[in-house]
Amino acid sequence: MIKIEEKDQHVVEVFEGVIRRTLACGRDVLMAKFEYKKGSHVPPHTHFYEQVTTVLKGEQKVIIKTEEKVKTIVLKEDESCIIPPNHEHEQFNLEDSVTIDAWSLTP
Repeated sequence: MIKIEEKDQHVVEVFEGVIRRTLACGRDVLMAKFEYKKGSHVPPHTHFYEQVTTVLKGEQKVIIKTEEKVKTIVLKEDESCIIPPNHEHEQFNLEDSVTIDAWSLTP
């Protein structure tokens, strides 16, 4: 078991108004806390691993492109979504928001 103290968590502004704090990164799982300013945007992107997002505060619109269609969901406090691997997705922050995100890094 490894304890990761707050002072050891890597913090970076990944997009304007989007701050990521890496809470822990193991061999197969990455967990991060994000803080978003209202109006910030995470542009369309994909990754080979599954992502789980839980909104702790605020409201976000998430757009996920599947093979058949584009799905738009709005997540509010205490709601979650799962983004499958290799699916393009983006998000718009409708309010100041905080999320916890986890990724399974193994394909």
